[in-house]
Amino acid sequence: MTAPATDRPVLIMLPAMPCAAGFYDAQAAALADLVEVRVMVLDEPSLAASAAKVLAAAPSRFLLAGTAYGGGLAIEIAATAPERIAGLWLMNCNPRPHTDPDEALAMSARVRAEGLEPLLAEWAGIIVAPEADAARRRFLELARAEGPERFARQNEAAARRSDHRAALARLDVPTLLLWGADDRFVPATVGRTLASSMPAARYVELPGCRHLPALERPEETGRLGREFVREVLGRG
Repeated sequence: MTAPATDRPVLIMLPAMPCAAGFYDAQAAALADLVEVRVMVLDEPSLAASAAKVLAAAPSRFLLAGTAYGGGLAIEIAATAPERIAGLWLMNCNPRPHTDPDEALAMSARVRAEGLEPLLAEWAGIIVAPEADAARRRFLELARAEGPERFARQNEAAARRSDHRAALARLDVPTLLLWGADDRFVPATVGRTLASSMPAARYVELPGCRHLPALERPEETGRLGREFVREVLGRG
């Protein structure tokens, strides 16, 4: 796959699992005057294989953002080709290996057997804050659009992820770490620890927000994204 030519800076955005590309609609609109936003949804058997697809489709240098599973994929891309990353924006993701890959693989098997709805019923109450009804509805809509097989494949790839903390500690590019303070899946302590290890990281915590800032705090996430993109573009 050959990357299409573009005269504008490109920001590639990778959604949370198992959400469709509309996950970043609010942020894409907020950033459209600054960059060409490309939202990519991938589900290759490994994060390395999905990273290779992104790199094949991307320009020689680009900005990169990801949330949760998409953040893990963004980390894989940055670790694979750090020289191509102009700026990195991560939200509620983990640079460490999965703590219980067998349990994660069993979850994929369950979703294939039972469908996605039982899992979504469990996640709906914890993935966003209790009062974030609009974000919850949007998450369920986006997840249902992708279906159980996409979830299973993404979850299996995430279960086998590598430890990229050392690679991130060497990545000296503008980095925004945006975290929901009340995340039940990837605690804010993960984001704080990651920020302390990265040479050019800015850490922002959103009180009362959980796992999906792009859906729970769309305007604030877009505003912080604009600040990040302006910083990267200001460095040329």
